[in-house]
Amino acid sequence: MSRIRNVLLAAALIGALGLFAAACDDDAETQNNAQQSDVDTLTARIQRNEMREAVLTLGTLNLHGMDTALNETSKIDASYSRNTTTALRVLATTYWGPHQEDAEAVREAGIDLLAALHDEDADAAKPAATALHDTEHDLSTAVWAELLGDLPPEEGGVEEHSDEGGETPAAGATP
Repeated sequence: MSRIRNVLLAAALIGALGLFAAACDDDAETQNNAQQSDVDTLTARIQRNEMREAVLTLGTLNLHGMDTALNETSKIDASYSRNTTTALRVLATTYWGPHQEDAEAVREAGIDLLAALHDEDADAAKPAATALHDTEHDLSTAVWAELLGDLPPEEGGVEEHSDEGGETPAAGATP
């Protein structure tokens, strides 16, 4: 009798543990799904912030001024090589997501410009500087459009680029 009672008690205990484990599994799965959602949200936010910071940094490099000065004077300033190298580093270390193709176009233009600057070849540097300026602007505009969505220009949203009327302020700069 004692033996049957122990077997029944053990069976009941095993059954209860099974139910308890199943209940914990559901909670753990729900918690894991919630945690994965939090990780995905945080990852997306970090990637957006990374692109924003990269575009802001590229905006401080005065690529517009470099393009204009090279094409007007044919003189190579020492800062051009430093700024182009910085642009290439920013491009290489940033996750661009859907803007990777645009970033690659900027990188290729930067490589061409850096080679011309190292060779002190102003004639080759002129079109490369223009390409770098134009492709960087296209990239920045696309990134800002994604980050800002439908925010109107009067509230800080993206405006059309125009070189008329002077230098366009760097992204994030106050005009």
